[in-house]
Amino acid sequence: MPVQLSAGEVFANGQQVDGTRLNNHINGAIVLKGAITEQTPIESPILASDDKFLVIDTSADTLRKVNASSLVQSNLPVISSLITSSNYLAQPNEDVSILANDGVVVTGKEFTSINGINVTITSIAHGLVASQVITVTASIAAYSGKYKITSVTTDTIVYTLSAAVTIGSGTCNYQKVGTVFTNDLFVVGDEYVTGNVTQTGNVTQTGTVNITGALQVNGTVGYVLTNIVEETMTPYTATTPGVFTAVWTSTAFVKPSEEIWVFETVSAHSGITGWTYDFAFRYGSQTAQSGQYLSYNAQFDSGNSSLKTFNVTTNRWVVPAGTAIASDTVNVDVYAGSGSQMTLFQTTMPITNITSTLGGTIASSKFRIYKYKTA
Repeated sequence: MPVQLSAGEVFANGQQVDGTRLNNHINGAIVLKGAITEQTPIESPILASDDKFLVIDTSADTLRKVNASSLVQSNLPVISSLITSSNYLAQPNEDVSILANDGVVVTGKEFTSINGINVTITSIAHGLVASQVITVTASIAAYSGKYKITSVTTDTIVYTLSAAVTIGSGTCNYQKVGTVFTNDLFVVGDEYVTGNVTQTGNVTQTGTVNITGALQVNGTVGYVLTNIVEETMTPYTATTPGVFTAVWTSTAFVKPSEEIWVFETVSAHSGITGWTYDFAFRYGSQTAQSGQYLSYNAQFDSGNSSLKTFNVTTNRWVVPAGTAIASDTVNVDVYAGSGSQMTLFQTTMPITNITSTLGGTIASSKFRIYKYKTA
């Protein structure tokens, strides 16, 4: 059997044994490394939570046993410079968790706000610094929450609410939130963050950003342009004066209530003869003239030349969030004044009424739907 202890005294047959030698034999014994190296190893690659260690409890100056689970969850700091790639890899189906310790709860401190947005806590020699995060439980609920410290003095802490509330003051408790610091963090692969992320400084993003929650700017929900639908408007010549004529109908659309849509027609028209014309667009389900016109444009010329100059007319209609359209179209109507006619929705149109040296054409007439929604 391997030797695991070195005796304090060695006895030989026939020697006299007295109390002094027996005490020396026990008190002078030394534990050899074989006491550890000669033991049967744990076959599992990891410790069980109830595996035992022998430690010196310095508070009681005695030996005690401790479970492995208590040892690794002891809240002792881990110095990052001692962690290497060989010892922070999780076992299969296990996670690597880095949990920072929150500070002690500081109770009964006064807070006040003179504008309902910036809040000052008075706490003598608090020891906190700007940019640290605190959890506040205030006597006024609107001042409670988790906030980054905006600024400090030796005896005051200032934090900023996400939105203005009623001006007030009272008492509060606060606690510093534990922080995990990383310098020049480099993540290879996908990174998933659960919970809130507060970013200080510049962010450079390469690749696609997909936001699935509510996008806010300064606490207000923001809408982003997510899609543009475009149709080319079919050319049409209005020849019947004195009546509104439906001259073009869009493809049917369905508008969700949570989105903002902007409808737009940009139409080129020329060859106008006579006095006036009106140009408008409406719901397809509404009747011309008596229906709900969304945008309206009128042209009038007191002259009566045989050919007026060309025009480009833009009409827009904004449908806000909260309004849904189940299935509808946009109709474009034209009213030609008495004795008038015009050519509408030119795909190309020579500029004939300006000095010929300018020449050229204009773009096709278009109908567009700009779709905005929250992330």
